[in-house]
Order: sequence, then structure tokens, then C-alpha cells
Amino acid sequence: MENVDQTASNILSETLSIEELEDILHGGQLSCNHVDEVWPNLFLGDMYMSHDRYGLWRLGITHVLNAAHGKMCCKGSDDFYGTTVKYYGVPANDLPTFDISPFFYPSAHYIHDALSTTGAQKNKHGLLAIKELENVLDTCKLDLTPVDEVWPNLYIGNVAIAQNRNALKKMGITHVLNAAHSKQGSIGDQSYYGNTIVYYGIPAEDSSSFDLSVHFKPASDFIHKALRKKNGKVLVHCIMGMSRSATLVLAYLMLRQRLTLRTAIQTVVLQRAIYPNRNFLSLLLDLDIQLQRKRMLCPIL
Repeated sequence: MENVDQTASNILSETLSIEELEDILHGGQLSCNHVDEVWPNLFLGDMYMSHDRYGLWRLGITHVLNAAHGKMCCKGSDDFYGTTVKYYGVPANDLPTFDISPFFYPSAHYIHDALSTTGAQKNKHGLLAIKELENVLDTCKLDLTPVDEVWPNLYIGNVAIAQNRNALKKMGITHVLNAAHSKQGSIGDQSYYGNTIVYYGIPAEDSSSFDLSVHFKPASDFIHKALRKKNGKVLVHCIMGMSRSATLVLAYLMLRQRLTLRTAIQTVVLQRAIYPNRNFLSLLLDLDIQLQRKRMLCPIL
């Protein structure tokens, strides 16, 4: 019993007072950012950032915990984020009388489970490697357009251009690779294009957990064979023409044109604004490492 009392006494003596906690908080570094990474893959942000779905996508956010759920001006909900981000709302008030302690354990469990999922774990290559690639992507100052030629006779575009058969005919497109096959907003299939265009569909998801790498070689083979045909022209598209389609084109340039990942990105961003999600960048890094190792062992590959 004496040991228990002594342990409790030690804990109490190590517990800081509210004044001491406030001193620590006031002594911290001030941030004027809408969002900051405060722990590996754990971000603190404001309402502005939480409403920026494109910004969240660029950060690779897979889960959102909203501590102001249901409050004025707060849009957070499952419907708002769709299927790409999991949502958890805590209807807390920022008042001296509000008891937020009942949400401590549920919130901690939610965060812990989220960070334990495959898509949310820190990339095995390290965040720095991903950010270096994102820095290269950010060098592109081009506006996003419906379609762009990023390599001779190879185009990246959005779903709108893919569904405009007259425009494809004027461009001379002979093959279409749809990286969002059967997804909402995509109606492409072979019957849609008839016998004038060869169609290949990949039902990929633009998510932090989808393994697009299994499609790298088949997609690259499709593009390669199409471009070898007389007057062959290929359109690779998804919904926006930024992530899934761009990833497959980068994989083609690496596999068939022997470009490094960095060089492939630099080549494409000269012609089009692209932004593969962090999961896809990680898969491309895997491919880059594999190809470099193979070529070191066998230079003729």
C-alpha cells in the first residue's frame, strides 16, 4: 500500500499546473499555416484547410477528425468527403464549461487506428523522398487543360475529352486507355468507341491504398504497342487527368523509354500539370528502384 501511495505521489508531483502548461503553450513556435504536420502523418489544421478537398488530396489525407462537427460554417460530413476520406465528427464547443474529456479515448482510438492503416502509415521511402518528387511536380506552372501531348503521340487528358469522340477524331487518337474504367462519370468502353478506337480500361481508384502497380506493365505494353503502329496515337485519361492517368504514363516512360522517375516527371510537367497522389508516387519509387537495380546488374535491359 505504501508503494502505491508513493507512486501516486510521484505522478502528482510530475503533473504540471495549468499555469505551467500555458507557459509551455505560449513559448511554442507560432504558426501562420492553415495546416502543420505535428507528428508523423498527423496534421493539425483549421477549417479552411478541412474544406479544401484538393489540398487534402495533395497531402494524402485519408482520415479527418472534426472537433467542431455540426457548428456554423463547418461543412464536415461523410457526404462532403465522399469515399476517399474517412470522417469522424466531435460536436465540441470551445467554451470553458464544455467537457471534452468524454471524447479523449474515442478520438485517440480513431487517430491510432487511422495511423495504423496501410494507406496512412509513413511511406517506407520516407516523407522526404516523396516531398522531393512533389517539389518537382510543383515546378509546373501550367494551367490544367482537357488534354495535352506529353510525349510524341501520347496524350494525357480528362474524362470530358475522352467522351468527346469528335475531338478525338480530329486529334487522330487511335487508342484510349481509361484509368477510371467503370467509375462514376466515366462511360468509356469498347462499344462506346466502336471500331475506330482501341479501348483498354483499368478500374483504378485514386486512393491512398489502391495498388496501381499491378497495372504498370499491362498499361505500358498497351501504350507501347499502340505507338508502334503506323499513325498510332494514345490518350490516357482518368477523371481529371492528374493522378491515375499520369501515374500510368510515368510508368510507361520508365519501363519502355528507360527514363528515371525524376526525369519522367520533369518531362511530363513541361507539357501538363499532373499530381499523382503519394501512394502512387511511392509505387513509382518502388518501380524506379527495381529498374535501377536491374540495369546495374544487366546494363542492356
